[in-house]
Amino acid sequence: MQRRLKTPRAHPRRSLRRALRDDRGSLAMAVVIWAPVVVLLMAFVVDVGLLISDRTQASDYADQAARRVAQDIDQGWLKTHNVRGPNGEDPGIKVNVDPDTGDCVPDAEQYLLDNQITDTTITSCQVTGNPTEVDLYVNPRITVTLQMQYKPLFVGFALKGDSTVTGTGSATPVIPK
Repeated sequence: MQRRLKTPRAHPRRSLRRALRDDRGSLAMAVVIWAPVVVLLMAFVVDVGLLISDRTQASDYADQAARRVAQDIDQGWLKTHNVRGPNGEDPGIKVNVDPDTGDCVPDAEQYLLDNQITDTTITSCQVTGNPTEVDLYVNPRITVTLQMQYKPLFVGFALKGDSTVTGTGSATPVIPK
């Protein structure tokens, strides 16, 4: 007669407890779940950073376009209106603009063309306080507003494609002494 060797059998509760405590592979699952979340979050952070950078660039372009308009000084006005005011104030510097509307968009757009800036549109360019025969001792303030197209790098689907970035800049003309 052959004798069977008895193998020690573990108690069923202990084997179940041991199986439940076995956490092999759980880290891999955490990586699989969280890696795409982290990648999407980083892509979103990069796109928001680029959006902020484009807003800053739009404001810079608007400032430069306003300076360009401020440099277009009416030389004839300077030659004929060079008398100091009653309190010693300098006469105002007149900027060349459309005499009816005060519009200066062509000068501002010329700045964009000269510097080969694309995907940018001047939406408004106004000169306020341009001197006149009645109000001689004022200096104008040029305000330019423009729009640029922002193209998201990664998460365009979340930002619904391209968006528009607006920048505003201003300048006043100065005659070097």
